[in-house]
Amino acid sequence: MREMRLKSVEISSPSNPRVKGWRKLEQKRERDREGLYLIEGFHLLEEALLNDAEIESILYSEVMVAEHPTDWQKIKAALEQYLDRYLDRYSDRSSDRDTDRDFGQSGSIKKHGVSDVEGGISLEAIVVSESIIKSLADTATPQGVIALVRQPKRTLEDFLIAGEGRPSAHLLLLDSVQDPGNVGTMIRTAEAAGFQGVILGEGSADLYNPKSIRATQGALFQIPILTGVSLPQLLPLLHKAGYHSWVTTLDEAQFYSDLSAPARCALVMGNEGQGVSPTLLAMATQKVKIPMLGATESLNVGVAAGILIYHLLAGNRGA
Repeated sequence: MREMRLKSVEISSPSNPRVKGWRKLEQKRERDREGLYLIEGFHLLEEALLNDAEIESILYSEVMVAEHPTDWQKIKAALEQYLDRYLDRYSDRSSDRDTDRDFGQSGSIKKHGVSDVEGGISLEAIVVSESIIKSLADTATPQGVIALVRQPKRTLEDFLIAGEGRPSAHLLLLDSVQDPGNVGTMIRTAEAAGFQGVILGEGSADLYNPKSIRATQGALFQIPILTGVSLPQLLPLLHKAGYHSWVTTLDEAQFYSDLSAPARCALVMGNEGQGVSPTLLAMATQKVKIPMLGATESLNVGVAAGILIYHLLAGNRGA
């Protein structure tokens, strides 16, 4: 048996080596090397806890979170549930569980000696100074709480297996979409519409960019996402697995509203300036376009994705 424990630590200096290490996670190279990323704010942390993200550390300023007592109380409740689910998952006997918990009069989080849990995790609750929070935060007015989260490891097989036996299954593929806000918005929309997953092709903005994360509003914890994928290699595999592929273009395309939504579809959205690559256009089973009745020549890729995502959903509501 390995041990699960929530350790309480205090760090006050921005020059602390650990703080310097966390600050390096601003860079994609360091995020990829460490397999970690930062999330900021009450909402994202609550979503991470409720959806069992692999959280390594929760950093918080007691002074700053005290200004948001209701939000902080929700975090403490979500953390209780998070730890309980872990224990329920790995402990066969209630007698194995030491539930000595102290959430503190001043709002601090402490937990001691939860042991005899197979698999084991160690989660730190780290009290930090306001200056540390501000040095790590990507927003102008941070709320006082940041978490260090491990990137999940997923494979294409996970996506295909998840779609087996489902009468309808849709995937969103992003082809070199470079704006983090667009990436996050489309992930959020795909999750809201019940898509099976999102696949970020090579050249797309980093999923773990702070702007991407904020734009998802927590959806990255709720829908499977695969990153850094060669879409020209992927598309034939999806076709073989029974997926149609829709790509957006103005040339030789049909209006989406004139088409029946396939039960299994990989929707490909392209780069903000160049659109879907010629290689993928040539491979697609269907080219689609959106009617433009006014003087505007094009739509934001996130808006266009939303229109097509919900067309696919509406066409399969009974499936």
